[in-house]
Amino acid sequence: MSMTGLLQTSAGDRLDAPEADVANRDAVGEADRLRHALAEEQARNARLRADLDNFRRRMAKEQESAQHGGRRAALLPLLPVLDTLERALAIGSIDPHFYEGVAATFRMFTGALLAAGAEQFDSVGLPFDPAIHEAVETVPTDEVKSGTVVRQVLRGWRLGDELLRPARVVVAAKADDA
Repeated sequence: MSMTGLLQTSAGDRLDAPEADVANRDAVGEADRLRHALAEEQARNARLRADLDNFRRRMAKEQESAQHGGRRAALLPLLPVLDTLERALAIGSIDPHFYEGVAATFRMFTGALLAAGAEQFDSVGLPFDPAIHEAVETVPTDEVKSGTVVRQVLRGWRLGDELLRPARVVVAAKADDA
């Protein structure tokens, strides 16, 4: 065999030309297979990263929703207590120390609700809106436009953009409609 027909491998083995072609094809095939396997693993890795990011976002959203629901569940039963304090202040007391104690408790209670994210809203003078008001009575009058809130029985509350409790209101009606 002549030297021109022989090739030497990196391991030092000598191959003749047909065997070298097969070895080169095998090496090229192995390289292509490895490139393809690498591309598949990179794509799989990208999908797993996207799945993890989606999972993190979903968990953060669920946690925020649970916190909001918990805050709502904790605040809602406290509103009647605040209403009772407000009625006590409206009635008054002959004992100024007692009255001031109730007023201080009312202020602290209101401050705590505000700090927890609840916001009160007034409705008197506004048009009746069934999304935020609950009509408990209508009164005939010509003094204000029909459908206007003339008295607030219970103050309404929001928690962020969501209604916590609708305002209970008295709404004006046309005098001849009543």
